[in-house]
Amino acid sequence: MSSSPLNLHPGPEYHTGNRFWQGCPTILRTPRGRMFAGWYSGGTGEPDPDNYCLLVRSEDDGMNWSEPELVIPSEPEKGWLNIDIELWLDPLGRMWLFYTQRRFGGGLKITDPEHLALWAAVCDDPDADTLQWHEPRIVSRGFLRTQPTVLSNGDWVMCDYDWTAPKYHYSRSSDQGKTWIRCEAGKKLKPNFDEGMILEKKDHSLLMLLRDSIPLLVQCISPDLNGSAWTDGEYLSLLGASSRFFLRRLQSGRVLLIRNDAVSRTDLCAFLSEDDGASWPYRLPLDSAVDPNGNISYPDAVEAPDGRIFIIYDCGRNSFKEIRMAQITEADILSGRLTNYGSYRHRIISKAPGNPPDSGKYEKSRTEHDRWLREVFFPAAKG
Repeated sequence: MSSSPLNLHPGPEYHTGNRFWQGCPTILRTPRGRMFAGWYSGGTGEPDPDNYCLLVRSEDDGMNWSEPELVIPSEPEKGWLNIDIELWLDPLGRMWLFYTQRRFGGGLKITDPEHLALWAAVCDDPDADTLQWHEPRIVSRGFLRTQPTVLSNGDWVMCDYDWTAPKYHYSRSSDQGKTWIRCEAGKKLKPNFDEGMILEKKDHSLLMLLRDSIPLLVQCISPDLNGSAWTDGEYLSLLGASSRFFLRRLQSGRVLLIRNDAVSRTDLCAFLSEDDGASWPYRLPLDSAVDPNGNISYPDAVEAPDGRIFIIYDCGRNSFKEIRMAQITEADILSGRLTNYGSYRHRIISKAPGNPPDSGKYEKSRTEHDRWLREVFFPAAKG
């Protein structure tokens, strides 16, 4: 596989007003407080041969955001689809921009190893006036939709997954991201988009939470940091709407879990645990869907040094077409309501037009989207 080039000077065709849909956001905060967010759009839905990943920035704690300053477009003429951007700030202060490249055509099936690659572009100084990016490189053969986790032994782990595999997978780096080793966890309950996250517990065991095709979260447990053995997947009594969630230990030592507290993609809530995830007694509602087609989903989050928690998620990818944010504190979650003066919920930071800005272009794109699904995507999925 070859990398698609990073478009560092995207034109107005990538601006908000020219999008027919958008969703699946991710967020990052730099050492000096600059914020970046990313999501994907392009074409008329997901997947689409015209999908692209985008990166925007904010210099005022997320109150105002730029139009895209970086885009990774798909290359349908080569059979390449670039999707699923994920941002992460590593312990060295570097910004990682992960994205998934899927290859179609030429008889490839979705079970073929060559069908899928996880790429990463790294920026050493995300606070610089002009960002300098290393050449993207392949780091794995899976989808990554969640942030990596740093373990106390210095290893980095990320839940990049193959949804067709019989076991849950993750990757581990012991050299600060230079190389990544593919690892197996427990047996899957059902093949699905796993989108897991790993938490190191205080006893140095590992807790992996995962998405499932039914609206409950799944867990696997390893008794040690090395992941020498894993329990098979088992359902928890935690609703998850068969959607992505967010799991992270906060600076205080408490554990934050953001998930849909419902069977469908509504009732997005933040929870706190004081016993390493054994119980979640503290709950703060964040947002609820009002569209019959629903869909408040895909939270990602970052904690600032002062304890503020910034959360990003989407609302109605093809209906409201909104990217939303919340800013909260642990005190808010402990109280079950906003108690901090600066906290807020369900603030729109990006909204694509409700009606297609160019109906002719939309219909043409929709026709091509349907043809591509019929002739390229679905034949590959049958494998």
